[in-house]
Amino acid sequence: MISQGVDAASAYPGATVTRAVLGGAGSGPEKSARPAVADASSGRSLTYGELAARTDAAAAGLVREGIRPGDVVGLHLPGGPEFALALHAVTAAGAVPFPVGGLPAAEIARLLESAGARTAITWPGLAGGVRGRDRRLFCFGAEPGTEPFSALLTGAAAPVVPVDPARDLALVACTGGPSGPLRTVRLTHAEMVAGLVRVAEAGMVGSADTVLTALPLTGVLGLNGVLNPGLRLGAAVVAFTGGRHDLLRALQRWRATVAVLPPPLVEALGRDRTVGRYDLRTLRAVVTAGGPLAAEDARAAAARLGCPVRQAYGIAEAAGITHLNLRAAEEGTLDSVGRGLPGVKWRVVHPRTGAGQPSYQPGELCVRLPVTRTAAVPARWLPTGDSAFADDHGRVFVLGRVGRARPEPPGEPEAVLAAHPAVSDAAVAPVPDEDLGLAPHAFAVVTDETSVDDLLAYLDTHLAGRRGVVAVHLVEEIPRDAGGSVRRRALLDRAGLGRRP
Repeated sequence: MISQGVDAASAYPGATVTRAVLGGAGSGPEKSARPAVADASSGRSLTYGELAARTDAAAAGLVREGIRPGDVVGLHLPGGPEFALALHAVTAAGAVPFPVGGLPAAEIARLLESAGARTAITWPGLAGGVRGRDRRLFCFGAEPGTEPFSALLTGAAAPVVPVDPARDLALVACTGGPSGPLRTVRLTHAEMVAGLVRVAEAGMVGSADTVLTALPLTGVLGLNGVLNPGLRLGAAVVAFTGGRHDLLRALQRWRATVAVLPPPLVEALGRDRTVGRYDLRTLRAVVTAGGPLAAEDARAAAARLGCPVRQAYGIAEAAGITHLNLRAAEEGTLDSVGRGLPGVKWRVVHPRTGAGQPSYQPGELCVRLPVTRTAAVPARWLPTGDSAFADDHGRVFVLGRVGRARPEPPGEPEAVLAAHPAVSDAAVAPVPDEDLGLAPHAFAVVTDETSVDDLLAYLDTHLAGRRGVVAVHLVEEIPRDAGGSVRRRALLDRAGLGRRP
């Protein structure tokens, strides 16, 4: 199965990452004063005006100190305002940032050496991990054997550096880890811009949002799936590290409107009875990425937090997020990552033969690279190493890593219910719900005597967690239009679930 759409990033074929992200960052007094990036625990932050001015100044300072286009610069920093500043200062100087946070010192040294990084930007207490022969270090703070990063901030204008977005690198990053070998990924400006624009125009985040993210900003998903799209839109991005109780305090303190979290944190929140002690009324959505999340865990977290939980998926080689399910509650697909963002091409193949898999049959998810048509490299299909299946509507369900024990893909509740011997027709439609906003309800036309309880029990035995169906209603007819599509409003009226004045 292949999904494709119009890639919004194709409208920006000549943009560098810095221009795409910070091109209008300091424009206007209101936006200039708005927080751009903050650290959740310490409160350190930079406004858009400060970030734009210091990025230009630091880029000019790096060029003055001998950094040349194409040079690789290591970044060993905590996620937060300093990381965003260093990242975009290096890029604006025409150099290539290489974030190496969260890795053992020996591995960092090997990676920086193999990448030819002769300069690194670091943090007090972390400098030891990036020291190397003839490597020059700039540090945010006092650290023996380093130069202060502040010395780069001379107030000079941003340098004019020739960049070919389709060919020149904008990022070197690490991916893999505990579940597989560590590998480096090299991404051009065109690929990075494509990735961040896809997310920025998907509707996950808006300019008025405060986005609290527990995804490491040093990884591609956090960097180009949250930080860069958020900055492009003018949102405030808050970097978080810690456990669930620290998370709840941070969500309340920063009045977060969107939280981007890994699945373990979402699962923990769904079981945490202390959630009600915190004022989370500003939180309008949770997005989870970094692994599959079961529908029942998403539903439990949504009920606790009082907002929808949506799943996203991406890989470093595709420059961030490729799939985002913004209609999970409406469609009753809380365990799906969605259909794929515009411009993303994907397919599910048999892991041994490479043949395309039919709907509901698990296989390996592959993504076509480069995602953007502006990249000057041959296109190829990349196996992601993730097991997945797609339903008849093109929605992708990620099951886990290929080769690991995994559940069989669930069927569609509508088809399963219609197969019951006493049911002649069935449909599933979203119904307003006080806790979830919308929840999937099933509707059945029966020909023999049966009960709602019998039908719910039937769904229980054929579908894990009933695929989210919370109720079954018996109706005399499923109203459909001439094309066979269910007329949802008429169906709800027949079942007595229509809107009340």
